Amino acid sequence: MHTILELPPWERLLKRIVWEQLGNVEGKRILDFGSGEGITANYLAERNLVVAVEPSEEMLGKRWGDYEYTQIVGDASKLSELEDASFDMIICHNVLEYIDDKEQVINELHRLLKTGGILSVIKHNRAGRVMQMAVLLDDLVKANELLDGKDGESLKFGAIRYYEDDQITGWNRGLKLFDVFGIRTFWDLQQNQEKHGTEEWQSQMIQLEMRVSQIEEFRKIAFFHHLLFRKE
Repeated sequence: MHTILELPPWERLLKRIVWEQLGNVEGKRILDFGSGEGITANYLAERNLVVAVEPSEEMLGKRWGDYEYTQIVGDASKLSELEDASFDMIICHNVLEYIDDKEQVINELHRLLKTGGILSVIKHNRAGRVMQMAVLLDDLVKANELLDGKDGESLKFGAIRYYEDDQITGWNRGLKLFDVFGIRTFWDLQQNQEKHGTEEWQSQMIQLEMRVSQIEEFRKIAFFHHLLFRKE
């Protein structure tokens, strides 16, 4: 049985915050598009029917599968094989930044959602990344490049092609944005690495992060934004 304590401190904190923001999800049919190692798919599969789609064989080799869920190996082309209006919730976390045709994918996810269904999108926030580069990583060149509108870079996935929160509703008017949360507002500015892995510190930081996650001034500099849409 996998446990969240296996994850690096930053990822453990991220998952816990995201799951808390999703709330109590039970008895739903869920699609996790870009499921990675299946950590969130596995978590949701305890109380829901989950279908996960992931193209990376490397990540699937480390897949979490303590609870039963359907794993599809492939990219966005696999979405066309799924039935219309067949999911109550769709998870799309840190995926669209690495896809060229974001609009096409959003339209497919909209097709797959039931009316009233929820789309959960997590995305990089450019302003938060600038803060991280300037303060935590001391890379002023990259901070300036990001301010100039250039792409970021992920060691694992390549270019981070940023997009704005409101672009998704521009791509598909049938999705209504009803909640926006910030994630990792303070983490990337907190320098005491020794504390990060302790459960006491994690609990306190999650409480603080949740407290400011919907306060605009803090949300603007969060490293990630969590967007929740409802299909009308």
